[in-house]
Amino acid sequence: LLDPTRNTIGYLTVLLAYAQQAVLAQQVALVANFLTHFDPVQARYVGPEMQQLLTWLANYYDHSKDASVIPYIATAILRLDYESSTLTSNHLLFVRLCLSARLPRQALPILDKDIYNLPTDPQKGVDDRLPCADHQISATFITKSSHISAPLTASDVHEYYLLGAHVYIGLHRYTRARLFLELILGSPTQNVATPLMVEAYKKSILVSLLSTGSLTFTKGLINTQMIKTYSSLSKAYEVLADIFKKRDVVRLDAEIAAATAIWDEDGNTAIVNQVADSLRRYRVIDLQKTYAALPIETVALHLNLTPPATTTLLSTMIRDGHLNAMLPPPIAGADTKPVLRFLSNNPNQPAIDQDALLKEKSAHIERLAKHVREADRRLAVQKEFVDFTRRSKRAETAGAQGYEDPMDVWDAPENGDQDEDMMADL
Repeated sequence: LLDPTRNTIGYLTVLLAYAQQAVLAQQVALVANFLTHFDPVQARYVGPEMQQLLTWLANYYDHSKDASVIPYIATAILRLDYESSTLTSNHLLFVRLCLSARLPRQALPILDKDIYNLPTDPQKGVDDRLPCADHQISATFITKSSHISAPLTASDVHEYYLLGAHVYIGLHRYTRARLFLELILGSPTQNVATPLMVEAYKKSILVSLLSTGSLTFTKGLINTQMIKTYSSLSKAYEVLADIFKKRDVVRLDAEIAAATAIWDEDGNTAIVNQVADSLRRYRVIDLQKTYAALPIETVALHLNLTPPATTTLLSTMIRDGHLNAMLPPPIAGADTKPVLRFLSNNPNQPAIDQDALLKEKSAHIERLAKHVREADRRLAVQKEFVDFTRRSKRAETAGAQGYEDPMDVWDAPENGDQDEDMMADL
């Protein structure tokens, strides 16, 4: 009998042929077993067949709505590339299925892995290593010619990051969502804003307000001319950001209500409502910088909320560690007004393991450095780069010759007494 671990290529060939006639439930079990145990090195040689199998599994989900098969696609991606550092069509297929099944958390094992490369054509005479060789990064064996991935367009890449941003927004992981959206906005373009890029810009405004409290973009990442183009197509969102910056809660509520049709059309109503809640939280934090204590009724006026709604909001902020304050429990029959008292430190603030954080950052830097070194190596051997370097050296040489010091080419007289002879003649 064939063993998927030792006979991956043969097992996959038989499995695909068997899929046409086997009982569906039995076939799914065989596919799941194969995707869990196949040899990743052998699988590099059968990229098209691996794609076919994953597509078959996705079609099975579309037909049966059995979401239990979706994680096997993630398993296959990570077995082929344990870092998931090279984007493939399988990544996009997997994220689409997770959102279709309304299981966004299942996409995290793939989305949480940083993408460093896209499949490219290998350089002849440079990247001729066999698929079974020891590869430092997956981009050297996940190439266009390997067919492990279907061809990817710019729209496919944008869709992957936009869907990923949807997942992170739904899970309130705004920093990661902001990164995904900015990767779309910072991608190379010929000053043409696609619908996906405009959608990413609108969402990036909202996510930036949620994550930082202001409208900011990573410096130098996005072309300034493109920002002007995006801005002209997102006026309502720009107005929202300006009001947020001024911390005007009443005006923000009015603006959100007036532009309801825009938020609905863009599918951003839920995020806009989160922005309104976020402004109230930032407003409370601003009050903490000025006051030591405030009656709940006064805080409610600042937030444009009723006192009960204000109490609920403050309790949530204190519980989640976002506010350093103390809210006394209500006393039945008492005439005294409840007072919010701000504290210098927050007992609910979760402790940060600095050692673990440092190790995580160090590991991330090491991974990044590895991919940067490989990118430099691949760039240095490209014909265009070699030609550019050769032309640059020629220009430097010509420039040096053109600017030589005239004194360097002056020949001194061989006879050291020549000056005396000239004076004698005079």
